[in-house]
Amino acid sequence: MVEQRSVAVTKLEGRGPLNLLGLEAFHGLKEELDRLDQDRSVRAMILTGSGDQAFSAGVDLHQMKDLNPIEAESFIIALHGPARKLLTMTIPAVAAIRGPCLGGALELILACDIRIASEGAIFGLPEVQVGIPSVIEASLLPPTIGLGRARRLLLTGETVDASEALAIGLVDRVVPTDQLMDVAHETANTFVGMSREVLASQKEIVTKWLELGEEDSAAFTIKEFSRIFTTPAPHEGMSAFLEKRTPDFGQG
Repeated sequence: MVEQRSVAVTKLEGRGPLNLLGLEAFHGLKEELDRLDQDRSVRAMILTGSGDQAFSAGVDLHQMKDLNPIEAESFIIALHGPARKLLTMTIPAVAAIRGPCLGGALELILACDIRIASEGAIFGLPEVQVGIPSVIEASLLPPTIGLGRARRLLLTGETVDASEALAIGLVDRVVPTDQLMDVAHETANTFVGMSREVLASQKEIVTKWLELGEEDSAAFTIKEFSRIFTTPAPHEGMSAFLEKRTPDFGQG
């Protein structure tokens, strides 16, 4: 993990050139995300693959193919841990995706707030092709790209290239490979001067929109809106805007 000007870069550490993910990678990522979430000096993070060839081609089937039902449940819970943390952590998460991003790796980027892909990136949920369903954070696919497109990808296991991923809303930007990390840093740096407290609040609100019905979601967000006024952020942010200066949110 590398930190620079309040932006942390976390690399998926899998096996081989395709960066295949297993229990060690899941647990290591969850521990790192927990640490970043507690570090008040970090305002945003970038998640990327550890090698030059792949973000990750998904779960290591050598680890998974002979699991019994109890072991399978433990395995998928281990993947759910870091994916859920990416969705709910207090700082924005930017995914920088090079090469294949398949299966469990796609679920990780679905939990990120912004997704930037290189021109050669490939995306898919091929689980049905190897005898298992897509579960846990694959639930984020329909609200991200629409139910019809999600059904096609989930039921066929087919892949899409970067240009199609951009067209259907799976990623936010596609850039040349040699510019990927520069653009990811530029994007993450957008959050450095913002209030950490307000960004955390906005992330929680977005998560509630996903999880709750409209009425319950509205009730939660009304309370959260009023709560944020117990912090200095609203006064400082609006005062700075009116005074035509850069806000100083400190550590908040």
